[in-house]
Amino acid sequence: MTFVYPLLLGGLLLAGLPVLLHFLIRKKPKSLLFPAFRFLVQKRRTNTRNLRLKHLLLLLLRVALVVLVCFALARPRLSYDSFRLLSREKPVAMVLIFDTSPSMEYKSNEMTRLDLAKQRSLELLDQLPDECRVLILETSAQDNFAREEWLNSLEKARQRIQGLTIRPNSVPVTKALDEALRGFDRLDEAAKDTMPRLVCVFSDRTRGSWDSGASVKRGAEKPVHLLYFDVGIDDSVDLAITHVELPRNYKGEMRQAFSEGEKIEVRAVVKATGQKVTSTLICKVGNNELRQTFNVEAGGQETVTLAIDSEKLSLKPGLHQAEIKLDTATDSLPFNDQRHVTFQIRDKPRVLVLADDLKRTEQLARALKALLYAVDHEIVTEKVAFNDYQSVFLAGVAAPDDKLWKELATHVEAGRGLCVIPSGHELQPKAYNNELAQKVLPARIGAKVVQEQGSKWDIDGNDLQHPFMRPFVGWLERGNVDFLTQPRRATAYWQVLPPEKDKHVRVIVHYDDDKSRPAVVERVATKAGKVLLLTTPMDARSPEWNNYGAKLTSFYLALTMLCAKHVGGDAENPNLNFHFGPEPPVVQKSLKDAFPKFLLSAGDSSEEVRFDEKDRWVGDRLSKAGNYTLFGSDPERARTEEIHRFSINVPGAESDLARIAKDDIEAVLGKNSLVPLDRRTSLLDSIGDNWSEPMDLFPWLMIAVLLFLAMENFIANKFYRQQTEAS
Repeated sequence: MTFVYPLLLGGLLLAGLPVLLHFLIRKKPKSLLFPAFRFLVQKRRTNTRNLRLKHLLLLLLRVALVVLVCFALARPRLSYDSFRLLSREKPVAMVLIFDTSPSMEYKSNEMTRLDLAKQRSLELLDQLPDECRVLILETSAQDNFAREEWLNSLEKARQRIQGLTIRPNSVPVTKALDEALRGFDRLDEAAKDTMPRLVCVFSDRTRGSWDSGASVKRGAEKPVHLLYFDVGIDDSVDLAITHVELPRNYKGEMRQAFSEGEKIEVRAVVKATGQKVTSTLICKVGNNELRQTFNVEAGGQETVTLAIDSEKLSLKPGLHQAEIKLDTATDSLPFNDQRHVTFQIRDKPRVLVLADDLKRTEQLARALKALLYAVDHEIVTEKVAFNDYQSVFLAGVAAPDDKLWKELATHVEAGRGLCVIPSGHELQPKAYNNELAQKVLPARIGAKVVQEQGSKWDIDGNDLQHPFMRPFVGWLERGNVDFLTQPRRATAYWQVLPPEKDKHVRVIVHYDDDKSRPAVVERVATKAGKVLLLTTPMDARSPEWNNYGAKLTSFYLALTMLCAKHVGGDAENPNLNFHFGPEPPVVQKSLKDAFPKFLLSAGDSSEEVRFDEKDRWVGDRLSKAGNYTLFGSDPERARTEEIHRFSINVPGAESDLARIAKDDIEAVLGKNSLVPLDRRTSLLDSIGDNWSEPMDLFPWLMIAVLLFLAMENFIANKFYRQQTEAS
């Protein structure tokens, strides 16, 4: 039993008032004198006993009146089996929330979890009167939550349930709970006043279907009962590809563009649920297949690496797509047996290496070629078209002339990069310190510095967040990089003098010598390219100025990579791979894409799509994961052209079949809200007696008050009238 106003039960203290009045105003038996003393004593005892009984009866009636009034004002409500919330006779207003996420596709006994949810919900509707109001929400249609209408017919509700399907773009069922409670505000007035309210959630109870931080705002006007029907499997067995990764750049971002001829390492994370598995991972790129066998323990996961050799597979510049899938014939949960990837192959960036001696700088040219740059290695006196190159390396040039400095200045002002690597003792400082040269260079060349023990880069004292130094963050985390465990040293280098008040100039790297002399200096001007100046040669010479080129470590290649990427600029990293969720794929149409019709193709199916007034197409309504291609079509000219490619996958968390704890659900929905499902028991019996509509006892208590008051008046009048007549 519960009370609407439990504080009013304090009025029960007034039940003592009739007792007090009883002792204050009670009547005493009147003494009578008769000659027969024994008769009088007997009569006195009888009168006293009758009088006490009448007083006690009046006392109890008056106490009962006070108690009944207090109980009536406290509004008690009684739950009992005869007042069950769900019955064939009593209509209810009911919201049904269906989890239509991909994990509900799990099949057991030839039935998916969604099929079981539909079966159990239809069973529930079959046991209710047709006057019920039903609102149906599905987790994969969040945008339609507020637009869903109440159904006034159970037959319409059955048809709506039968049409539910699995969709990849789903949200946790907790997202639908608040909308379900708001939905009761849209009920018609008759249903609002008379019908009990019920929310039923049908889900597989996986982690992806539940937001543990969610809360439900219950209205105080009329109670709403929340029930969670678990249609999941306790002992699931599944093998899943949870996610696929392409290599990452120094910023930690997944690279989606690669140079022609580059090897692309694709890493797939495979997870086994329920049992140990030995299987094969297949990567299909065009008509080519790569295979890798793997083993994964039950409850564990493994990272399987596949190398896509773009040169071997003859992948030309453009967009390419790959499908990574498990070599399995049957699976209980098919959606996570494959993932899709789109990547771009680009032309090799063109780099010009200018030098006085091509033989001395051959190692630099080879390093750039190994880094997949298209390298032209020329004598400094050759006539070249600088506009054809994204970046230029001026390496080992003793005395650049004024004409070259002017051409390099124009090259940098156009937004391209320049890396200046000085020569050795033959360098002529005047050629680097004149006015034309200093318009390009970030520092003046000073005296030669000799360190017999050699100076290494002061890694700890430099800014590792600078783009040039950012790769060192990852290298330091790995801890096993050869040139960090065996630092390279320069025994001779040029003292350079950066201008003190030039905001465009910055020393990126210092040596660890006594004066922390600059090792790498940078100039970055607004709307201009970057200029790097190293202070020690990178060519082959004797005596050596440094041991950077020693084969003991990979420092020479790493330094070449740092310089080339910094002055060449990072090419834009396109966004070609997406997950279903709040950030859908977006395609921006360019002016050259002037087609009357656009088709979106995935596998064997295609559909027409339209761009909005901003020339954008937003893929927020895609129905399945896959590799997609967007075509422009002009039927009159029989012309079709590929415009864009992208891939979209289901989030990896959807493959987590671990079960949400009962306490987590009941913490949000309330005690006993998790309903056990037994196929041999009807759904109403499964819900049990805990979920019943309480009966308000106020009117019955008021009737009892009137009856007790009438009895008290009748008995009191008769009792006191007899006493008056007797006196």
